[in-house]
Amino acid sequence: MRLALVIHRYGEEVAGGSEAHGRGLARELGKTHEVEILTTCARDYLSWRNEFEPGSSTVDGLSVTRYPVVRTRDLKRFAAVSDHVFNEPHDREDEERWIVENGPFVPELVDAIRRRADIDFFLCYSYRYFTGVKGALAAGPRAILVPTAEEDAAVRLKVFAELFRAVRGFLYLTPEERELIESAVGRPLDAPSRVIGSGLNAQRSGPAPRERLRVPDSYLLYVGRIDRNKGVDTLFRYFLWLNDEWAECPPLILVGHPVLDIPAHPKIRHLGFVSEEEKSSLIEGAEVVVMPSRYESLSMVVLEAWALGRPVLANAACAVLEGQCRRSNGGLYYRDYAEFRLMLRKLVGDSALRAALGTQGERYVTSTYSWARAAAQTDDLLHELKGQAAAV
Repeated sequence: MRLALVIHRYGEEVAGGSEAHGRGLARELGKTHEVEILTTCARDYLSWRNEFEPGSSTVDGLSVTRYPVVRTRDLKRFAAVSDHVFNEPHDREDEERWIVENGPFVPELVDAIRRRADIDFFLCYSYRYFTGVKGALAAGPRAILVPTAEEDAAVRLKVFAELFRAVRGFLYLTPEERELIESAVGRPLDAPSRVIGSGLNAQRSGPAPRERLRVPDSYLLYVGRIDRNKGVDTLFRYFLWLNDEWAECPPLILVGHPVLDIPAHPKIRHLGFVSEEEKSSLIEGAEVVVMPSRYESLSMVVLEAWALGRPVLANAACAVLEGQCRRSNGGLYYRDYAEFRLMLRKLVGDSALRAALGTQGERYVTSTYSWARAAAQTDDLLHELKGQAAAV
């Protein structure tokens, strides 16, 4: 089949969970289908500033067409519109404005989708972005939505309930994501779907990379965007409280782009951007990988931790994270500071528990997650939808 993957950002230089998922799935599907990518010229998700050249190029052996973003995102204006639609009476026009302000605003890409009669199906990523929602609506009966939905206020806007009812099929990352979408709509959806999970790129790197980074022998690790939306502000607060009462608490190592001030503290160290080899080595050496986010459709860092045999401490306010921990028996979870304190001290103080959780997590990931499996599930949905079309 001829497939087009529609996504807000794309490329090796782009960091982000849904972007990495789209790239991995596209490469795998490209082995058996004719796959191309329709995306924007943006690299940064905050500003949507055009940084890539518009037009066609090749990435991972796949054709990529980039369209320029018409305007950058005004964060103050977006915050004001968000406050209005999430906290005040509003109408559909306000929700439509939220989609435009969230961006990336690329009408040319949406027009291109309408013109492409040669594409069998469009795989549209991330419901909340202009490219995802407007791209899917433009694709009509050829739209397969990959929502990458999280439990936040946006998922319950009426304009998205209309989108969820309109698309031809769904590719979910977890069972919890499917439940969330159906809860937001208020009923089970008629469109066929598959829970495809993800593939993993984590490979063991050994101690040399982390030795070059001069990290201590014992440490806690957070990998991801250093952002309030990822719960890192709460992680900082909990970690500092715990340090005040427990002098032996291991230091906290941070990897990722900061959009939040990092406390100046001798036991908090920010490494910034690291290579994949360095990231894998840091995960391998961590006592515990901490994931404080409330909003995840599927945490790749958690899966990578388990793939490398490390235990996880996750925020139970995120149903996806709690579900991952329960299914894998590879991690503990917390709901408040008291549980964070208790669980972290238990993990740090019990090497046998850490080893058991890491082993169980690795077994779960190995048996459940791969790009080949994700592509096979996607293939199954594609053929079901193709069969439905032929029967009409």
